[in-house]
Amino acid sequence: MAAIRNLKLLTPLFMVVVLLLTLFSTPAEAQVRIRMLDGKIVEGRIYDLGNEYLELSRRMGTKLILKREVLGWSSEILEEKDKGGILLVLESGNEVGGEVSFDSGTREWVVKIKLGSARYKDSEVMRTIQPDGKTSDNRFTVRKGFNDRLTKAIQGIREGDLLAKTDGINFIRSAGFFATQVLDEELKTSFHPELRKLQLDQKFRMALPAGVSKSHPGFLEALTTGEPRDQVSLLREVLLENGTDLYPLLGLLLLDDGQSAEIRSFSIDILQRTHNINELVKAWQVSVGQAQLALAIALGENGIYIGFSTLLEALALEEVAARKLAATKLAEYTGETFGFDAEGSPEQRQQAIAKWKEWWETHRSKIESVTVSAMEGRTDTIERKRSSDLWRKGLIALEDGRIDSAERFFEDATLADPSAMGPYVSLGILLYQQRSNFGEALESFSKALGRKPGSGDLVNERACYYHIGKIYSLAFDLEKARGALRKAVQLDPNFSVAWYDLGQIQYDEALLSSGERSDRKALLEESRDIFARGLETLKRYREGLVVVDRTNLPFDSQLPFSTRDHNKSLREIRLRILADLGRFRARIAAISWMIGDDQRVVDEFEAARMEESLNEDLQFLSRKARARLRGDEAPDGVAPESSGAGTPTPEGR
Repeated sequence: MAAIRNLKLLTPLFMVVVLLLTLFSTPAEAQVRIRMLDGKIVEGRIYDLGNEYLELSRRMGTKLILKREVLGWSSEILEEKDKGGILLVLESGNEVGGEVSFDSGTREWVVKIKLGSARYKDSEVMRTIQPDGKTSDNRFTVRKGFNDRLTKAIQGIREGDLLAKTDGINFIRSAGFFATQVLDEELKTSFHPELRKLQLDQKFRMALPAGVSKSHPGFLEALTTGEPRDQVSLLREVLLENGTDLYPLLGLLLLDDGQSAEIRSFSIDILQRTHNINELVKAWQVSVGQAQLALAIALGENGIYIGFSTLLEALALEEVAARKLAATKLAEYTGETFGFDAEGSPEQRQQAIAKWKEWWETHRSKIESVTVSAMEGRTDTIERKRSSDLWRKGLIALEDGRIDSAERFFEDATLADPSAMGPYVSLGILLYQQRSNFGEALESFSKALGRKPGSGDLVNERACYYHIGKIYSLAFDLEKARGALRKAVQLDPNFSVAWYDLGQIQYDEALLSSGERSDRKALLEESRDIFARGLETLKRYREGLVVVDRTNLPFDSQLPFSTRDHNKSLREIRLRILADLGRFRARIAAISWMIGDDQRVVDEFEAARMEESLNEDLQFLSRKARARLRGDEAPDGVAPESSGAGTPTPEGR
């Protein structure tokens, strides 16, 4: 009874505590709504981390959001929930607001409430958020009145004294990602060099590839404060690690007048050789002088002649070398010279330039149309239809063994529509498989990847990375081969042939490694895991094949094809898939035998027996593993050479 009386006395106090926690410690309020490029919407407390990431903070945890994957954001409605004042963010994820102060004597945060005050140990507070959105750990989040503060900051930069200008710059730098939309609108209305610099600084962060701030701390700072030679070296290193993900940043570097000539030249060279048309066109539109001439030539090398007007202007320059370069490129791109002589008399040059201008006016609309199609990835143009017809003829010629004709058709298709991806892919495959011309094949694949993918181009894009990986693996450049193949399986996780080659590279690296036995074993285990993932993709593909008969058709269905021919094709595909399943299992079994995992060898044998994918390699390895399990053979050994377990065919997914 005494325990019950004590419980009754404690209950009111307990309820008050719970009520206080409920009223004054609430989950993080949703301040921002973000729309992603894929259409998804996320909502909550969003922080700008000052690098390539935003952080979504909720009571259940946090999530990083790559800035370059965000389409836009808003806060007008959600901002009304903000009551102002300092916010405490607790370790639990809850936020506490009100009249907040810090008691330095007890090292506690004090929040005044109607019934008194609540205290929180400093160790329980993860961060504080000031009314202007700045946090104690150098983040930024949108608070009530953000737009008014941003407008005041911009006015201070445009019209204020030195102090107002400094405060405005600091606020916009802190606001980071959240200030870019307004900065874009402001600069469209009226240009200002300081605002342009702040805009580019934030766009640089929004263009960064995922993880670069962790792998290269201070990356952006080095690009703005370091020596040009060191900056180019750093860009080369990051480009090697991130590939095409770095292209948007290179395009932005071209727009920054503050960048050195070395950085701009490097960016132009990379974008030209990697054929990123969008970034080249954007940079050409805002550039002047030598930079614009270099960009016009880079576009021309990619079959995009929108920079023709820049080349025409270069014909009238005082420098003979510049006139010669422009004339050479114009003749190369169009097949015309109009009698222009870079060292001829001014009168003769003017006559030729007049003819060039007539040519430009005649062909301008078509060239601009092709450029727009290339940037937008359009597939409904006359040029694309012409290119598709030529590409199809090339594929037929290649199938018939007419290699020269196929190559000519593919080249004509790229000329008919330089924005089409498929012809470049087919040309690259032909060049390295039929001509052993690996350099030009890589060039063709790079051109394909520089095009904006259109409808159905996922197959072409993954094929590019797959064949790039094959070329590098033939040259024993395993690191580049691995990077390309990983990109292929990222684009299509069901691309089993790429999984096989990726596993093979890891396997080869383990065999070639001169490191410790434990290190080689780890490489082999990783290789086995990769083969296992490829095996799963094949199994899923096999399960998705459907035999067509009257029992699985909708009522009164009329088939536009022969069910007999369809099912015959399916049976052939199934046989190829079974062979490929056996090859994957044989490779997994061989690695398992090498690392002493004999039971895994037996398991792969039994699985293959059940799915009817057994082959000689699996039978041989199974006998060896069973013998070793019985103790008939020493545990250390060398895996037998494969007697026929090759690479799965592309038809086997």
